[in-house]
Amino acid sequence: MERFLINDEQVQQRVVNSLEKLWDLTDDLVEFYPRYKEYTVTVFGSARIAEESQVYKDVFDFASNLARLECNVVTGGGPGVMEAANRGAIAGKLVQSPVKSVGINIELPFEQKNNLYLDESFPHKTFFTRLQHFTAVSDCFVAFYGGIGTVLEILTILQLMQVKKIENRKLILVGSMWTGLIQWFEAEMLKDDMQLIHSGDLMIPKMVEHYQDALEIIKQHKAQQDL
Repeated sequence: MERFLINDEQVQQRVVNSLEKLWDLTDDLVEFYPRYKEYTVTVFGSARIAEESQVYKDVFDFASNLARLECNVVTGGGPGVMEAANRGAIAGKLVQSPVKSVGINIELPFEQKNNLYLDESFPHKTFFTRLQHFTAVSDCFVAFYGGIGTVLEILTILQLMQVKKIENRKLILVGSMWTGLIQWFEAEMLKDDMQLIHSGDLMIPKMVEHYQDALEIIKQHKAQQDL
């Protein structure tokens, strides 16, 4: 019976139609994620960054400054860079400030559990819905040092900006590790005989060496949003 159902074209088509409806419903539900009144910055980065590292300290200082600027700080809710950002947001928050330290987490069998510095936490079972949640609530995305997950996140954000699925947002890449990635795009995707992207696409991510430079970009963008 199971073999018959799997090979039956009508059943297969019904499954495909149901999945298409499910994806449409998922897209619609994105609009129901809570959007914050305050300017909101999502911080991406590795869960493996140690507390004693300079990167951790920089992210902590960065997020503390964001909180003092009355910005919500959103992360994946886990350890490493995420913990540093949420911890900094809690430390920098002004008395009676409405801004929040938020974690949008993913359920994994290892590594990814909530850090202790969250005002709100939203669990997700899939990376897909989690990334949709990030894009729904954020005005700016900032990536520090990270691994495959961080690269996936920034490239997805970059593509959404490229095709204008999300607009009037900022994508900022902090640190020297991202230079090689952009250089690879330039070398491989902008060849004279094979233009795979527009040269303007590489102007979307703002490359900065230090988090202070990222803060200046955010201040300007936030001021524009507040007008």
